[in-house]
Amino acid sequence: MTEDALPSTAIFEGVPGLDVEAGLRTVGGRTGSLLRLLRKYESLHAEDSRVFRSWIAGGELGQVRTLAHTLKGSSGFLGLVEIQKTCGAIEATLAEGGSLAQVESLLAVFECQNALVCAGIQSLPDMD
Repeated sequence: MTEDALPSTAIFEGVPGLDVEAGLRTVGGRTGSLLRLLRKYESLHAEDSRVFRSWIAGGELGQVRTLAHTLKGSSGFLGLVEIQKTCGAIEATLAEGGSLAQVESLLAVFECQNALVCAGIQSLPDMD
C-alpha cells in the first residue's frame, strides 16, 4: 500500500472504546496494521462471551480468569481500553476470591462492550 493509499484514522471512529492513538502507537503508526489486527481480534474474540458463560456454568473459573487475562492484554495492545479495564476487573475479582455475582456483573459489561466493538470492527472498510 502506498503512502497515499493509507487509510485515515477517521475510519476507526465507529469502533466504540477504541483509543486510536494508543492502538497506533503499538503498530508504529500504521493504520493498515491496526485495521488488520482489529479484524483479527474480531475473528478470534467475537464469541468469547459464550466461552465465558460456558466455563462459568461448568465451574471452570480458572479458565475464565485465563481468558480475561488474555483479553486484557490483547485489547490493551490494540487500544480497546474499555474492554481492557473490564477484563482486568474480571481477572482481579477472580484472583481476589470475589463472588460469582460480581463476575457475572462484570461479564455483562464485557458482553455489551465486546458486541459493540466487534460490530464496529465489522463495519470498517475493506482495504484490499
